[in-house]
Amino acid sequence: MPTLLEDKDAIRDLLAEYCFAFDNGQFERWIALFTEDGVFDVGGRLRLVGHEQLRAYVGKIPLTDGRPMLKHCVMNELIRVDGDQAAIDSYLLVVQGAEKKLAVTIAGRYADRVVRTPAGWRFAERKAFLDLSQKFGT
Repeated sequence: MPTLLEDKDAIRDLLAEYCFAFDNGQFERWIALFTEDGVFDVGGRLRLVGHEQLRAYVGKIPLTDGRPMLKHCVMNELIRVDGDQAAIDSYLLVVQGAEKKLAVTIAGRYADRVVRTPAGWRFAERKAFLDLSQKFGT
């Protein structure tokens, strides 16, 4: 059985893997970070349940050179492990770029519930709260 510190380190890897997979357009890798019935909820704007809805969502994202041209930055993680599940609160910044311009377009937070699976820690539910947001270029 892993120690509490090993679990927290593995969960931090999950949070980073989410950002790298999505931002690099590796959407099947991103989807696999959720349980089969995992939920992705963006504060009343979007609610996806399960791999098929996640796949349909990312299929509509505009790409440039195979990537969505943004970077997720997750920080200040508070991780509370309870056996084979954990609750996580973290801050979120999204940086977008186009034509040599960059802007922070989202400042918010995540409230996550993750579970230990045979494949490692996975998102059972990821809720995003977009406390501040703007369209790129405005």
